[in-house]
Amino acid sequence: MIARLSVLLPFHLTVPDGQQFPVYQAEDSGYGIHFYPPGRSENAPPLTEEEKITIDGVTAFQADALRIDFRKESFDRRAGTHIDPPEDVIDRAINFFLTRLRHVARAGQVRPVRFPLVTWRMRYLNDDESEFKEEAGLVRGRGTKSFSFSFIALTNKIWTDVFSLPPDYEPPPWESLLLDATVEMPSIGPALVLAATALEVFISRVLDRLAPTKVVPPELWHWINERGNRLKEPALEEQYDVLMKFLTGHSLKDEPLLWEAFKNLKDARNAFVHEGIAKIGQTPVSTETANKLIASASNIIAKIREWLPNELHWPEFKYDLTVEIQKRLF
Repeated sequence: MIARLSVLLPFHLTVPDGQQFPVYQAEDSGYGIHFYPPGRSENAPPLTEEEKITIDGVTAFQADALRIDFRKESFDRRAGTHIDPPEDVIDRAINFFLTRLRHVARAGQVRPVRFPLVTWRMRYLNDDESEFKEEAGLVRGRGTKSFSFSFIALTNKIWTDVFSLPPDYEPPPWESLLLDATVEMPSIGPALVLAATALEVFISRVLDRLAPTKVVPPELWHWINERGNRLKEPALEEQYDVLMKFLTGHSLKDEPLLWEAFKNLKDARNAFVHEGIAKIGQTPVSTETANKLIASASNIIAKIREWLPNELHWPEFKYDLTVEIQKRLF
């Protein structure tokens, strides 16, 4: 029996028209897996007469659907039951291809997907690829349609605030890094590296600006932070604890939840950099945990901003908005 999966890709693959691709096979948890070359979904817009795509002079088309066949003696097609093959088997099969494609094609825009949070369709077929007849209580296919909306609210207040900034204004570099971290998700490792880097850049800049307010001699401050040996310079924890305490009277350690998040973010970042997997202890970081760590980085910066003198504050914008979208799909 065949469970034929079609997944709508969040990017296009340019494929030579008419070229024959070999079908590759794998196995997972007792399921035979057959990978077929991507094709066009039924929703893919046709090329216009003005458009022409070629690869090495050969006419090509834009593929947006990945096809994978799962084969087994039988599948559970009962209505109301979990999908067969299981979600984790399908997820691994999809990302088996995508992670390798990203590396081989050097295509940074190819990202892992989270099945079933994509648009997909599965059809159950006989071994000869014929359709099953309708039977009460049994399904002949399954599927979901996924939608992603990205929007930015622009109100009169936001418009005014945009132009209230000085002509030579440059956003704080840590803010840009944190925004990049949120966009990088769900790529957990790179996102956490950006968030952790934001905290490193932030504390370095803030301490350098705070030191003169405590009349720390420039020569002493340079000696503390620039010893020509990174192992002799203040560790990141010491910057957020000892130096911050000396210069503001506050330590991040005084905020237990933020301090714990700070340590976890640092550990997860180091694990990813050195081992290739973001972990806290021996536990891989989930998408939910990664989002919380990135949010905690913003909260740490916001808390320390409260401890700084007004002349060291940077512009901060917060809006209380409720956005509702209604869209008729059918």
